[in-house]
Amino acid sequence: MAGKTIKLFFVDGDPSGLRVADVMNWAGIALAIPRNHLPQFKARKEAARPGVYVLLGDDPDVVGEVRGYIGEAEALGQRLAQHARDSAKEWWTEAVVFTSKDGNLTKAHAKHLELALHKLASEAARVNLTNGTAPSGAALPESDLADMEGFLEYVRLTLPPLSGRAWRLPDGTSLGAVEAAELE
Repeated sequence: MAGKTIKLFFVDGDPSGLRVADVMNWAGIALAIPRNHLPQFKARKEAARPGVYVLLGDDPDVVGEVRGYIGEAEALGQRLAQHARDSAKEWWTEAVVFTSKDGNLTKAHAKHLELALHKLASEAARVNLTNGTAPSGAALPESDLADMEGFLEYVRLTLPPLSGRAWRLPDGTSLGAVEAAELE
């Protein structure tokens, strides 16, 4: 991948508030949503779209560790609201979501991305995942698989700056350095 610029927008001017990451010529968009900013996110058009998300927070069982959950949703805002009401998930303090700017990302695309992110996070072993089962993914046409591999490159590019060091591999490189072939 050639050099890229990530444009970070602090929606309310606060770097610890709702943040939007955008990359030129990418049809997707990434948002970091502190749990207490969920109502603000739900008012945005991206909240009604399908996508993939990562919940992050301190692991209450292991001091100094990060707990995570990776999921997909038909409507991101509704699904995050469900997680916010779930007493078993009180630990998460921030969500990072990925969807499309133009509404062309489908639930099947999101299921594919969920599986890919779960594999990357499991390999990195830097986040204690709480997913009860491994995602199933989705059968996609060949052209959609190619599109999702391209989309995943941008997810891997924007996730580390939005979520911090938890997504770095043990050797210090970011998940963006992992080859797509390793997902198969």
